[in-house]
Amino acid sequence: MSNLLIHPGPVTEVAINRPRVRNALNTATIEELLDLLAELSCDDGVDVVVLTGTGDKAFCAGADLGEVANLSDPEAITRYFGNMAGLISALNHLPQPVVGAAFGHVLAGGMGLAAGVDLLVASKDARFGLPEVKVGLYPMVVTAPIQRLIGARRTLDLSLTGRIIDAETAFAWGLVNRLVAPGQARAEALALAEEIRAQSPVVARRGKEGWRLAQELDVEAAMQALKSLGSLVALTDDSKEGVAAFLQKREPQWPSKKRSGT
Repeated sequence: MSNLLIHPGPVTEVAINRPRVRNALNTATIEELLDLLAELSCDDGVDVVVLTGTGDKAFCAGADLGEVANLSDPEAITRYFGNMAGLISALNHLPQPVVGAAFGHVLAGGMGLAAGVDLLVASKDARFGLPEVKVGLYPMVVTAPIQRLIGARRTLDLSLTGRIIDAETAFAWGLVNRLVAPGQARAEALALAEEIRAQSPVVARRGKEGWRLAQELDVEAAMQALKSLGSLVALTDDSKEGVAAFLQKREPQWPSKKRSGT
């Protein structure tokens, strides 16, 4: 059985497929995800990616502790956590927007993935937390994206206590974009992906790039970078078509979609 289930298309759905271990991340799964994201980044036929998990118990319960327990070699341990850092970075730098569909357990590295996607839909049965401290570990890598969303002190609280928060709290704290009834996260995430896909894929990609830079750079550097990106967007055929369609009171026909076949 593959560690991933993939439904290709303009909206490509990727599901972690290890339901017996609550979609925990072992080395093989992380490396499959890294390879897949590298492929998708070069695919002009993919406009949006949806990331979720199989089963009904967990989006992702974090690291596969069965594997981690057997990593006695420092090189192997460094490789594992290095791959985890690489995975979150790959999500962040993927040109296409990534929508997450979270449910059940969203813990440890799974919470890192939830913070690493661009937009997150969560069902009300989702439970979020960083319980690594309870097994003698600490969520070093995943705190970087998490604290940018929920704040440094909240992240430290979760990291030092291992306590779990409910989906409503995660929504109030800014980790979750849309909160839905149990069993509806995947459907809502796919609907959100289609809503994004209805717009210009060129603008969406440039917009994600600008959003990322605005978080990473200081204010002055960000404004300089965004000024250039804004100019590039305004010069695209899609921008010209969008403005023309607005003035002519019709729906835009994005040239970039015709070229990519989406």
